[in-house]
Amino acid sequence: MSDWEKKFEAEAKGLLAEVEEELTVLEGVDTIDPFGEDDPSAGDDDTKPTSD
Repeated sequence: MSDWEKKFEAEAKGLLAEVEEELTVLEGVDTIDPFGEDDPSAGDDDTKPTSD
């Protein structure tokens, strides 16, 4: 293999490692489904001011 092929392969392996690391981090993050049902417990917010 020529030098540029080796450099290209090394760079590609590095990028793949970074992507895999980011995906691993993102897999642990809770996501919000914008089309999902609202959480029924979300309406139980005690921080809302009450009317007199």
